[in-house]
Amino acid sequence: MRQQITVFATLALLMSWGPVALAQQASTPAPDATPSPIGESGLVLLTEVQVPNGLVMIMDGERALDDIVANFTDPITATAQFEEWDWRRNVVRAFNVPEGTTLDPAEIDGIYISVHEFGDSTAAMDALDYTFATHIGGSTFEEIETEPLGDYSRALYGEVPYGHEITFYVQAGELMIRFSASSPEGDPREEAEAQLRLMLDSLEPDS
Repeated sequence: MRQQITVFATLALLMSWGPVALAQQASTPAPDATPSPIGESGLVLLTEVQVPNGLVMIMDGERALDDIVANFTDPITATAQFEEWDWRRNVVRAFNVPEGTTLDPAEIDGIYISVHEFGDSTAAMDALDYTFATHIGGSTFEEIETEPLGDYSRALYGEVPYGHEITFYVQAGELMIRFSASSPEGDPREEAEAQLRLMLDSLEPDS
């Protein structure tokens, strides 16, 4: 029961920026499956083979713009902004502890990845700052300093009902990436950054 509560609590928080219905629509590929490269830079999302602690994929899909802006304070303004930035698509993937499995509470037990593709790198950078400001507004998260990632990056860290969570926002070429990881009692920052860098390694050299 405790494990089920952890999984659903993690989903609720991580999906606060996307419709809960997505979980019902998401397909779960084989552990070694990879999606088509995203955007001109060729980003490839992490798979079960790459993520730590035996985490399994619990979500894999795409969101429409209407689903995304529904989570902003002013959906009409957000829609106009995203359309001005020539928003093209959003893909999401999430991992969590397998049901019935007990994990060291100091380890990462949840990862959420969301990647938006925009018309160009300037648009992706502007979208990052816009989304970041919306995420931090009214939350208990604080912006923290981290090593540079991609072309431009910012990070949030704080306590959540299920532990501690780090969220990186990274702009890489025309992509804006959100990468969140949580741990019940540990500090997920170092391992989460390593996982994010592993994913960023899939980018083309010129991105």
